[in-house]
Amino acid sequence: MQETDNQQQQSSAAVVKCPNCGADMTFDPSLGALHCEYCDTALKPEKTAGGFSRDFFTEREEGEVEGGASLYRCPNCGGEAEIDNFDSTVECPFCGATNIVRTESLKGLKPDTILPFVVSRENALECGRKWIKKRLYAPRKLKKNFTADRFKGVYTPSFVFGTRTHSSYEGKLGEHYTVTVRTSKGTRTEVRTRWFFVSGNFDKAYRDVVVEASSAIDQQQMNKIMPYDLDNKEQYKKEYLAGFAAERYSSSLDDSFETAKAMIDPDIRQCILSQYRYDVIGYLNVNTGYSDIRFNYTLLPMWLCGYKYRDKLYRFIVNGRTGKSTGKSPVSVFKVLITVAVALGLVGFFVWLFMYSGLA
Repeated sequence: MQETDNQQQQSSAAVVKCPNCGADMTFDPSLGALHCEYCDTALKPEKTAGGFSRDFFTEREEGEVEGGASLYRCPNCGGEAEIDNFDSTVECPFCGATNIVRTESLKGLKPDTILPFVVSRENALECGRKWIKKRLYAPRKLKKNFTADRFKGVYTPSFVFGTRTHSSYEGKLGEHYTVTVRTSKGTRTEVRTRWFFVSGNFDKAYRDVVVEASSAIDQQQMNKIMPYDLDNKEQYKKEYLAGFAAERYSSSLDDSFETAKAMIDPDIRQCILSQYRYDVIGYLNVNTGYSDIRFNYTLLPMWLCGYKYRDKLYRFIVNGRTGKSTGKSPVSVFKVLITVAVALGLVGFFVWLFMYSGLA
């Protein structure tokens, strides 16, 4: 029965028909509701809080990633296509609809929660324009005539982890001090280091550690558009996907938790060091254990924009909740040369000033 339910969940698609005219509805972030562009009907999905989490060790096997092609069916035109990727909603190659889904049951985890879009396409594009204008070395022509060639709203798969940590540590830290020593020519001040050993235990609980599990972006890019208001997550509903793409996770649950640990470990190290007064680190060995590991598989909204400049494709990303943006932009060689010339001029001026002062 569970298998049948999962199959129905995947094959029902993100297609919501308008109750008045029967046209496809799409989710409008500015309204926070499903909207029919033909008869202007708006329907708000029922909000259900999505704060629950799963036990990591229980779900590890389900969180494995399996590749290979899958058969997709379009509810609009009835076309079927074999697609080799992790998208759970992709474009129909026949009619261009964005609400096609796999027709067979997918192995693996199903989304627990979703954070719906609140930034509209128009607002996201404006955020992109503001972002490109702040790029110091971006070409002036690009800043003035910026247009987006491709602009797509995507729900990116993410694992939100929570865990308790227990760390034991030992290390050698040093604190600088000064002494005055006598010499044959008088006295001089020396800086010396007083070394001391530290050891102990440190406990800390973590929640809402977000790890992207997408093939479209990396963790560094995700961190640049964080934070997301995770307290507003809602129980997963397919209605929110109408008009948007939603990618399936491409990193396993195990691999994603390793990424979470790589984010947590430096913080633990910094917390341990903050307990001491020191100037230099000889060494610090930290051994951390993790317990009560929980996670939530959620879909987070972002706008992906592709734009061209001199036939080269660039991309920026916009947080679908806050509008925070990041990405790559072309560099104006002319602006770089001016910066280098000014820097060299300043260096030359100060060298001349120093030599002139010495001669004087």
